[in-house]
Amino acid sequence: MQDSTPLPPRHLRSRTRHRQQRRKASMLSRLLVIVFLFCVAIVAFFFVRIFSSSPATDSSSSSNGHHQQHPSSLLRSKFHDMVDRYELVGYGPAHPRAAFVLVATQDLSDPVASMTRSISSIFKTTDRNRILVICAVFERGVLNQEEQEQAREQLEALDAGTSQHWHGTRLHSHEDGSSNGHVHGSKIQFMPLEDVQEKEDDDHPHPPSVTASRRDAVRYIEYLIENYQEADLKSPEERILTVFVRPDSELMTNRWIDTATHALLGISSSSGAGGSGSKLNGKTSNAISFASSSTDTISQGETKSLNLEMKPVKSHASASAMGLTQGQSYPSPILDGSVTVMALDTYQSLQLSDEQLDSHFASDVEMSFNLWMCADGLDIVTSLRSKTTLGLLQHKDKAGMSPVSVARLAYTWMGGKYKDKGEVKAMIGGEVLHRLERSGVTVEHLEKARKLGDIPNDSKLESCRSFDWFAKEVNVIMGKEMDIVLAKKNALEKENHGDLQEIMPKTSKKGENGVVSRGGHLAPEYEVKVKDHAGEDKKEQREHEAEGEKEEEEEDKVPGQILPSKPLRDINQQIISTAKMVDLAYVDVTDGYREDPHRGAMDENGNFGYVHDEKALRKNPPPFHYTDEQIQCENNDGNKKMLTQKVVVDIPAHEAAERNAETSGKPRAKIFCLVYTIDKFHDRLPAIRETWGPKCDGFMVASTKTDRELGTVNIPHEGIEEYDNIWQKVRSMWSYIYDHYYEEYDWFHIGGDDLYLIVENLRLYLESEEIQLAANGGKFLPNGNETKQLPLFLGRRFKEQGNEKRIFNSGGSGYTMNKAALKSLVVDAFPTCMPHLHTFAEDVMVAQCFRNKLGVYPFDTKDESGGERYMPFTPKHHLNYRIPSDVKKDWYANYSIDIKEGFDHCSSQSVAFHYIKGDLMKRMHAILYGFCI
Repeated sequence: MQDSTPLPPRHLRSRTRHRQQRRKASMLSRLLVIVFLFCVAIVAFFFVRIFSSSPATDSSSSSNGHHQQHPSSLLRSKFHDMVDRYELVGYGPAHPRAAFVLVATQDLSDPVASMTRSISSIFKTTDRNRILVICAVFERGVLNQEEQEQAREQLEALDAGTSQHWHGTRLHSHEDGSSNGHVHGSKIQFMPLEDVQEKEDDDHPHPPSVTASRRDAVRYIEYLIENYQEADLKSPEERILTVFVRPDSELMTNRWIDTATHALLGISSSSGAGGSGSKLNGKTSNAISFASSSTDTISQGETKSLNLEMKPVKSHASASAMGLTQGQSYPSPILDGSVTVMALDTYQSLQLSDEQLDSHFASDVEMSFNLWMCADGLDIVTSLRSKTTLGLLQHKDKAGMSPVSVARLAYTWMGGKYKDKGEVKAMIGGEVLHRLERSGVTVEHLEKARKLGDIPNDSKLESCRSFDWFAKEVNVIMGKEMDIVLAKKNALEKENHGDLQEIMPKTSKKGENGVVSRGGHLAPEYEVKVKDHAGEDKKEQREHEAEGEKEEEEEDKVPGQILPSKPLRDINQQIISTAKMVDLAYVDVTDGYREDPHRGAMDENGNFGYVHDEKALRKNPPPFHYTDEQIQCENNDGNKKMLTQKVVVDIPAHEAAERNAETSGKPRAKIFCLVYTIDKFHDRLPAIRETWGPKCDGFMVASTKTDRELGTVNIPHEGIEEYDNIWQKVRSMWSYIYDHYYEEYDWFHIGGDDLYLIVENLRLYLESEEIQLAANGGKFLPNGNETKQLPLFLGRRFKEQGNEKRIFNSGGSGYTMNKAALKSLVVDAFPTCMPHLHTFAEDVMVAQCFRNKLGVYPFDTKDESGGERYMPFTPKHHLNYRIPSDVKKDWYANYSIDIKEGFDHCSSQSVAFHYIKGDLMKRMHAILYGFCI
């Protein structure tokens, strides 16, 4: 029923409406006045607090005679202090701050530029008020003093806001140098790690380590947090996030920190702190990894796994794992490494941290092991993106690790005391080490070099899951590979042939009865009995033998060949039988000199493209300077006895060969001599330049600094310049020699800066019928028109660890190769033979490349009496050395092959001696060339 109350007249209704409107306006006005007065009161109180915060400072300035600041200048100063303090305080526990750690290694092409680029991306994607600190760590040796100052200036400018950065919801920059009405608190902590002073008794100091550098940064973060809490700049309830950024990477997701906070801590940030990150479904994570790519596209569900060679391989998350969070996040067996985030307390609780792991990849693998086996794993968050720039960081740092790191991880995580938790786990560790040894680096080598000391105590892992579980449930690629290995082994056992004949109880640590011992680092009740030849080596050998027979058949059909006066010795005929003839035509493999080992050399100013004048020393040799005190002619010690009573420079034969070359028109063998050193040992070079160096047709010293007067050339290589990376140095050296000097020389000899070479004897040996016959295939002597040649690899043969199947030429006295060997090594072997391995055993590596890739074995260079031509020690040492009754207890006797004692040890036509420095080099030269009469 409708209301029947009559309405008032129209004019009364209008008057009533006007009165109501006036009352509303009056109330609104009063409310606005109240709000205004309240705001004024707050602002007044705020500035009173500012002005009253440091009266002592103001009064002290006045009392010391300084002019008082204008009130407006003082106000700006106090406001800037407030901004600085506000950046330090952050937003509180609900919006935790992040501490960033970046480690620049020697493997960065431009460490400062890479670091600056990565840090700029942090500022561009992260509210400065949520940045606790950015630790920019430069490993020792990355920057010299001048570069440190330049880096410091660039980072300070970046910290001042020259790149885009956030304040809450405001993105801007101070590129013009202005402060835009505010200043910044310091966020970047520049941390150039100083060189560690080497102990006098430590021949092999620990190399720089990414893990150790990260630990140093975290210790600083802990120190900073302690001070912040004491100053009430941080609440104890605020859990700091730790972000590890590889310095070839850039953060691409704006406001990423809210998403990470929710994923790691379960805290949902709101827009009150400038938050706009997305929430994730499912449980919180221990650690998260950004989805990384070198392009703008990301493959959904792509993860990274680890194979038995400890190398990263692509894998994919399962459908069930993707379904748990609708694809927003998914587990990955190992960290991508580009950007990794975890709570600081999570990092602090990691069970093991080996501070001798060298690369970013090795450090990330260890972190992954910790997170999976001792915590709840790690996840990739698809909405968080990072981009890597190809070419900034070498492959071995971001996707590889040294043999030392492989062995240390295998010892700590894959074997040892945890055999009772699963036989397969111990077997995985054994297979990893077995594959490491197949690559040419044995555990014994590493132990001898003291690289496996101070391994973390794996007793801390007793409460963790087993590696067996990790391989079966998480890193399934490795588990499947191990299943295949075990299946093949079982099949071979049944057929009673192949590499692995039987699994048997351990009987000895020294390898009796063919048992290969792993020194107790694998499960002790299981050792592998190995045949002399691996199946793959046998297959390669058969292929080389077949090719060699084919070449011999073709040679038999060629008429007019010159027969030798006598055939090769049986041992050398057997040695060359597996090699194949090589076309001597030069093949360009430089690819524009863009990548190692073909980047070339740098001049004095650091510019690539430098080509050394290798003939300069021969054209302008310095005079031989010596004093009586240096050459000690009256001292009839072992050195003088060996060099006067046995070893001679065969001057008559040398002069006869010179005359024959002049009359016949056939030039003598041209020898290129290559020495390697570093700039701090350049004081050793004058002795070489005054003695044997000018006798070489071409001469060059590969170093870390180009000096035209000394003949040194800076040849960069993969990785840092250190003892443990000579393999990469030698790869680049041989590549440089091939690229620039191959066509002009016949033979190439390499050695260190403590080598003494008797060039006349070496040239006569290389021109001998024996060597010419071998280089021509072993049946006929060359007639001078050959376009093919058999690779020859000459030097002092050693048995690696006493193993006659792994013979190499010792690098001490150097080794010599002909054109065919140099071309085969650089063109055919280097690209696929351990191209990114970092090791000190370059002589072992060269021999392995020749053996496994080319079927070339070290030639037996003894003379007819069994005397050695290439000497790994001084003449005095070889004269006095006596073979012990138990050769296994003496490495030299164990490595040597049928050596003799006393004067019989050295050939009268010896060509090289090792450990010859300074005055001893001049003394030997004086004795050999008639200066002591």
